[in-house]
Amino acid sequence: MIRLKFKTLQQKLFAYYSAFFIGFIIIIGLLLFIYFVNYTKNNVSAQQKQLSTSIASFLDQEITKMNNFSMNIVYSNIVKEHFNHDLSPITYQKSNLSSHTPEMYKNVTTLIDVILSIISSSETARQANIYDFNGRMVGAGYFNGELSVELQKKPWYAETMKKDGSKYISMIKSHDLPPQLQNSKRDQKFIALTRVYKNSNYTSQGIIEILQDCDKLFKYLNDLRKTNANLKIYVIDSDGNFFYPYNSDEDKKEGIYYKNLITMQRLGPETTHQITSPVTHDHQLMTYAVLDQTGWTVIITQSQKELFSYLDQLSKIFFLLTLITLLFILIISYMLSKKMTLPLKRLQKAIRKLDIDDLSKSDFPVVNEEKSSIAEIDDLNRAFNKMNKKLSHSFKELLISRSKELDAKFLALQSQMNPHFLYNNLTNIRVMAEEGMNDQIVTLCDNISFMLRYISAQNKKGVSLESEIDYTKRYLDCMKIRYEENLTYHFDIPEQMYDLTVPRLIIQPLVENSIKYGLDTPPPWSIFVHGTIENEKWRITVSDNGPGMDPSVRKQFYDFMNSSKDILHTPDLQINGMGLKNIFIRLKLMFQDDACFEIKNLDDRGLSVTIGGHVHSKEGIGNHEAHLAN
Repeated sequence: MIRLKFKTLQQKLFAYYSAFFIGFIIIIGLLLFIYFVNYTKNNVSAQQKQLSTSIASFLDQEITKMNNFSMNIVYSNIVKEHFNHDLSPITYQKSNLSSHTPEMYKNVTTLIDVILSIISSSETARQANIYDFNGRMVGAGYFNGELSVELQKKPWYAETMKKDGSKYISMIKSHDLPPQLQNSKRDQKFIALTRVYKNSNYTSQGIIEILQDCDKLFKYLNDLRKTNANLKIYVIDSDGNFFYPYNSDEDKKEGIYYKNLITMQRLGPETTHQITSPVTHDHQLMTYAVLDQTGWTVIITQSQKELFSYLDQLSKIFFLLTLITLLFILIISYMLSKKMTLPLKRLQKAIRKLDIDDLSKSDFPVVNEEKSSIAEIDDLNRAFNKMNKKLSHSFKELLISRSKELDAKFLALQSQMNPHFLYNNLTNIRVMAEEGMNDQIVTLCDNISFMLRYISAQNKKGVSLESEIDYTKRYLDCMKIRYEENLTYHFDIPEQMYDLTVPRLIIQPLVENSIKYGLDTPPPWSIFVHGTIENEKWRITVSDNGPGMDPSVRKQFYDFMNSSKDILHTPDLQINGMGLKNIFIRLKLMFQDDACFEIKNLDDRGLSVTIGGHVHSKEGIGNHEAHLAN
């Protein structure tokens, strides 16, 4: 067995892609072609069976109409009264009355009117005739009147008498009719439905004949033959009498052959059978159906070669399309293989020049350097392993140094709050001492002692929100001593938020700003702290009833937020007014893009400041060390 070897990945991909898609297209194409051929054959067979059933149903309906027409005459009380007055034919001489008396004329016209009324209600027949056994006839339809005929010479007479009241269907030629019923078409044929007419005592009184043009009765079949030259239809009764086609002796021979073939081979009805034509000897598809009303057999045949002639054309088209598709697949396979190997070549060059890339992991898999049959992969493996050896040392050193730098920055920002806090509270104590508030000073000093221990702890991981709220409340207690009833505050923080990790000193400075700028308005001064958790994000809003923030100042702060691209570089902040910027930077350090900081003037009076982050950032800035190191 020959095993192909490829020197490049592009050659290998081209060979594999081409083999796969070519095999896939050929298999799918053959399956589709076989399915389409079988589907076409089944569809043709189904259509042929449906057509035979449709023709049989149509003929059944037409014969049923003619039969009903004859039965209407048989059971008509008016016909009984005038056809057989006193159970005698209309030509019977009553005493000295001749057949042309007004009474006899009235009987004839009444019978004609009854028949015409039935014919006019539908196009069931061309002519209806009533015969008595004395050779007298009364007809209506194409001919209206009386005639004298030789009844026993009618072609249907003997068989009609044998039926003894049941219908008998036969085909008669135009010249077999009385001259009064003939027309210009000497070769015109008719279907005659006859039955013996009996009175109420079941005594035979005469014969009723219903005539219909073959052109009219078989119109549907003629139309089918005109639209499909390949279609042949035969109608034969159980006795072998041929009804359709009614103007071709050659077709009769073929129809009788098929009828005998069905009988000898016991072929089932409404099933497609493959047979051989007795004339052309080509293969044909044949289906037949049996009429319920007459027992007629409707046989349909079509040349199999003509039915499936387009399959030969389809085979040629399929072969041509397959060749075009295979050529197209080869072109696509070549383009895909070339396109896929091009990035590998570029990556190979880039890795050779790389010392440290943007990575967040400290360990890497080692690629096996054993030689393979693809040169590009071998070069890529060697370059990749070389890069790993360099990164295994440099990346750890980089991560440690950047992490230490980040910790120092965070602690430096937090330390900025310590002198700010001491400055403000020493001012408060001095004012209270001047006013002689000794007991309040003692309480204030206790709270300050607790608060100094809280702010002096150096923790870059942050604190729980519960401890931050407790610290803020102690601060407000101190302010309450000074401002008494002029200052009110309220906290609305859900308990599920207490375990959240937040930077130290992010709520108390907001409250302090509310008090500081609220003094510019008449008391009382109100502060409200509200917290929520929604969509895995926490938010805390500090609002007051102060004068709000000047729009220009608010714009400056937002400009600062938008321009702070590098959060590792702490801005040069002064003690006064540095609280909001400090809080924003520490939120950004801990929560990155999830940090929230919004300032909004309230509609009536006051200011609200909303801060927040993601609830999963509970490990503090440590979660972002690797990200920031990048």
